[in-house]
Amino acid sequence: MDAPKTFCSLAWVHRFTNIGGEIQVCCSSEEKDNNIRADDGRPMSIAETASDEQIMNSRYMKEVRLKMLSGEWPEFCHRCEVTEKTGGTSRRNSENSRYSGIIGDLIRETAEDGTIPVRIRSADYRLGNLCNLACRMCNPRASSQWIKNWNDVDQNLFKLSPERAREFSEYDWYQKPNLMENIKTQVPVLEHLHFAGGEPLIVPEMAKILEYCVAEGHAAHIRLTYNTNITKIPEKVKRLWPRFNGVQLLCSVDGYGELNEFIRHPSSWKTIDQNLRELDRSFDEYGLSEVQIMTTSQVYNILSLDPLFDYLAENMTRVSQIPHLIDLHYPLYYRTQILPPGLKKIARERLRNILKRTQERIEAGKIPRSQSYLLDPLVGVLNFIDLEDHREAIPEFVRAAKSKDRMRGQDTFKLLPELVELEASRFMNDGD
Repeated sequence: MDAPKTFCSLAWVHRFTNIGGEIQVCCSSEEKDNNIRADDGRPMSIAETASDEQIMNSRYMKEVRLKMLSGEWPEFCHRCEVTEKTGGTSRRNSENSRYSGIIGDLIRETAEDGTIPVRIRSADYRLGNLCNLACRMCNPRASSQWIKNWNDVDQNLFKLSPERAREFSEYDWYQKPNLMENIKTQVPVLEHLHFAGGEPLIVPEMAKILEYCVAEGHAAHIRLTYNTNITKIPEKVKRLWPRFNGVQLLCSVDGYGELNEFIRHPSSWKTIDQNLRELDRSFDEYGLSEVQIMTTSQVYNILSLDPLFDYLAENMTRVSQIPHLIDLHYPLYYRTQILPPGLKKIARERLRNILKRTQERIEAGKIPRSQSYLLDPLVGVLNFIDLEDHREAIPEFVRAAKSKDRMRGQDTFKLLPELVELEASRFMNDGD
């Protein structure tokens, strides 16, 4: 059965619990209001212990599915809509490909009012904001490391009130019984279990969930995936992974060497390099099915991606040799779209050269053809640069960059001298 261009299988098969325990549609729409609401209008949370049946067949979700089936994009699906418009591969594309064999059944089983028979095949748990890094583009909701120092940086986002700081410090829902109650109802039929944070590999409750799946005999039919900064890989977790139906690691690495340390502070490139090499040689031992490098394309790295592409192509064999580029959408002042025309032109030229060189490596057999699908996100990032013009946000970028520089004893414009132009262009009316 042909699905409408706005159809997303996640609205039929997926359960997403965000950092603060909020029940939401998916992780790709966090900058929008994508809270699933009970029929009385209140946002749902895991604290309410709502069943999957109540969540997936709430009036809210029924309306979402009907909108998708009518060919209309829900507002919170904007990121996927833009990604597809620029030629990239969206989360919607990936998930529909994964569930292509049952999409016809999902549509046929949907009642006229949007009700479905509920079977959660995929679950995504963001286990709070416990993290060991405070990345430049992150915030205290997503990383506990930012809570103490957030108000020391000057940026046009939000100030952290004592009440909000306490809220972010008390994201402990994953330590309470509700999480395991959810897990116990889902794992008998679950096919995919995803963890993120914060940094999920340092969260003890994540390992406890794995242990439960193994003990109850369900691990063999569950595929594990993670978003991780790959700075720590606990021995206990490495011993549990082979019991599952494959493990995919989506490793957040935003540059080579010093640049990644700068963006993803205070990570150590030496540690990341050691861990990636360990994963590369231990693929089968750890039960790994895929290790991807997920690179958030932003002002800080868009002119300096060549060394990362070269590092992966020259040093990895089982770990993906092409980074999967993802456009940063929020905060707006870190988008590549804030660059003035001259820097946009340089970024486009360098991305085209990377694309050409990567294609040549594939043709020469230095990179497997099976990885050629990662060229689409590269093309999408290239096109995204010119999709909109947000030079008005340059002063916000400069202010945020210098403020974090002062706090950390760093210098954005010394490390990335080409961005010095942003300091000048913010004072010019036309931004050129």
